[in-house]
Formats: sequence, structure tokens, C-alpha cells
Amino acid sequence: MTTYKQPIQGKSFFLGGLLMLAQTTYGQHISHTTSNKVSLNLSEALNRLKENSPYLLQARIQTEVAHEKVKEEKEIQLPDLDFHASYYRMSNMVEYQHADQVVHYQTIPDIYDATVNVKMPLYQGGRIKIGIKQAEKRVEIAQLQEKQVYREKALEVIQTYLGICKLVALDSLLKETLKEQNERLNLVSAFKKNGTITKEEVLQASLQCSNSTLDILTNERNTKVLLNDLKTLLQIPERDTLLLDTKSALSMNHTELLIDKLQEGALNREEVKIKQQATEINELGYQSIKASTKPTLSLFGTFGYNYPNYMLFLFPPHPYLYSLGRIGIDMNFSISHLFKVKTKLAMAKQSIELAQVQEKIQKDAIQDAMYRRYMAWLETQDKIKVIEKAIAQANENYRILKQKYFNQMALHTELMDADTALFRTRYQLLSAQIDAVAKYYDLLYTSGQLN
Repeated sequence: MTTYKQPIQGKSFFLGGLLMLAQTTYGQHISHTTSNKVSLNLSEALNRLKENSPYLLQARIQTEVAHEKVKEEKEIQLPDLDFHASYYRMSNMVEYQHADQVVHYQTIPDIYDATVNVKMPLYQGGRIKIGIKQAEKRVEIAQLQEKQVYREKALEVIQTYLGICKLVALDSLLKETLKEQNERLNLVSAFKKNGTITKEEVLQASLQCSNSTLDILTNERNTKVLLNDLKTLLQIPERDTLLLDTKSALSMNHTELLIDKLQEGALNREEVKIKQQATEINELGYQSIKASTKPTLSLFGTFGYNYPNYMLFLFPPHPYLYSLGRIGIDMNFSISHLFKVKTKLAMAKQSIELAQVQEKIQKDAIQDAMYRRYMAWLETQDKIKVIEKAIAQANENYRILKQKYFNQMALHTELMDADTALFRTRYQLLSAQIDAVAKYYDLLYTSGQLN
């Protein structure tokens, strides 16, 4: 595969100036009633995510549960210790020797016992060790899922944060444009008083100002929505006011990106490793089924006190307390299981093959997604260069038409079209620059390097 190498382009003074202007007024139009002010740059937002996210807390608890499952599997190796005690009363025994002859025997009515039983597995065909290994693999999966949840939520925070940056920059651009339009409206109104232009042109200029004002209001509402989304992600109280360092989020030093290294890193993503662990768990499951065909050995022992003594098989029993203990080895082997296990083994093999296919599909999907995102990122770099040239042309076009209009050499509609074209190219530039940063982080996420 051809290797592409492209560094992140430096941010232009245009976007930097917009964000510097926005930072001075940003906290004002988003503030609520009495509340705390929370200042966050992007790194601080990600740290707050790690501390407060309920999704991460859920993943951590699932990891802890997986660790407990390992302990549970290891406890199977420990001996089982039981204590049994009983007390009951027995009636006298009546023996019917013949139809007309009944013999009564006196018994000892009070009977009790106290017994301790111990049983410890010695050999289970390897099933205990296999069970422990499977539980340990599930711990690794839970840990990978925890990292995956963090990366997914971190990307969501980054995209939301950058979305706010775009809207804040757009707010400054809209207000700057509205200021220019208001100045032009004042001049057009002055020309109208002198009778050099028509009322229609004044109305057009006024309508353009009204539209820009509506755009500012819409943009502010959209900003509040994204701020609320970010508060929810970071578990910040809704009444608090967020103050974001929008400039630093876009001026970070980004490393160079190589598609080969990105795709190599993508194959180490949590999703791929989870599929690999799933394959290994299925392989262990196959081994466990095979182990179930082997005999099991257990060490057992019992010791107890009993009263009265019925162990002599004499009647009446001896009215004495006695103790008795046993120790030995118990073996169990299921012959029928040798025939019944064949279907289970075949199904276990198919599960292994299915897991391997799913792992391959996952790798291919990630590599394809990696390449598409890399090409999209390269496109943003080329787009920025083109738009930077277009914005210079739009500026010059607007300057010329503005001069012509006030010299009565151009129509007002031509000036408005030039103004709209200038605004559009300026917005395209700030949008492309922020999209380039967003796609950069998206690349890091897809390649598994967003940690």
C-alpha cells in the first residue's frame, strides 16, 4: 500500500483571531443565573471524563465482577467441609412374627449424631484449571472493554468540545459580519436621504442585517445545546457555567500521521483484542469438554459422634456414645458421556471457527475504516489550502464591489452577493480548520492511539 505522509497544517491568523475575540465575550452569552464557573481546556475535560463518567464507572464495576469470578473458580480447588447434626426420638419396635403373634422390643428413644465431612478434588481432568483460565480471559476482556468505553466517550467529548469551538468561532464571524452590514446600512440610509439610491436597496440592506441577527440567535441556541451535552458527558451540574479554552484546543502540536503505522496500530485496538480473547475462550471451552470425558478423583473423609450404638447391627442397641471416622479416595467415570460428548465437541469446534472468522472480519473493517478516515483527513488539508486562496479572492472581490457601489458603478445586489460569498468562504475556512482537528482525533481513535 502506498504510504502517505502529511503534517497538520498550521492554523491561520483568521481562525486564531476569531477565537481570541470569542474568548473575551464567550462567558457572557452562555451564562445562567447564580452558578459556579468551570474553566476547562480539552485535557482537563478528558481527565474529568475519566473521573466522573457513569459509563466508565459501569465498566470498572464489570471488571471488578470479572476479578471476583476468577476467585470463585479458584475456590473450587478448596476442600468442601460440611458439619451435620441431628436429634430425633424413636418409638418402640413391634415385630409381627405371625398373624397371631406380636413381639414388642424396647428401643432407646433419644438418637443424635454430630458428623464432619470433608471432600477435596484431586483430579478433574484439568477442568478446574481451564475454568480459571477462562475466567482470567474474561477479566482481560472486561479491562479491554473498559479502555474501549473510555476511548469512545473521550472521542465524544472531543467532538462535542470542537463542535462548541466551531460555533464560538462562527459567533464571532457572524457578529463581525453583522457589524459590517450595520455600517453599510447606515451608509445606504445616508445615500437614500440624498436621493442617490432607491428605498428598495435600504430594505435589502436592512433585511440582510435581520437575517444575520437571526443567525446569531440560532447559533447561540445551538451552542447552549452542545454545552449541555458536554456537561452531561462530564457530569457537571447544569446550573454551572462552562468556560472553554477554545483556542488551545485548536493550537495543539499534532504529530505526523503515516497510514501504515496507523493501520498497524488499528490492529491492536480493543475490539480486535476482544475478538482474540473470545477465540481463546472458545478454545478453552473445547478443552474443557474433552476434559469432561476423563475420570475424576476426590479425597474424602468423615468423622462423627453417634448415640446410641446401632453399628453392631444388634437389637436392642447398646446405650453408649461412639465415634467413627473414614478416609478414602472416590473415583467417578461416566462411560455414557464418551458417546454423548461427540456433538458437543463438534459444536465447540464450530464456535472456534466462527470466532476466528469474526476476528478476521473485525480486522478488515477496522483497516478499511482507518484508510477512509485517513483519506478524509488528507482531504481537509488540501481543502484548507484551496479555501485560503478563495478567501483572499473573495476579500478582494468584496473590496472592489464595495468601492464601485459607493461610486455608483455597481448594483446593491452585486455587493450583497459579494458579501455573502465572503462570509461563506470565511466560514468554510474555519469549518475546514476545525474539521481537520476533529478528523485528526478521529484518526487517533480509529488507530487505537486515543488514550
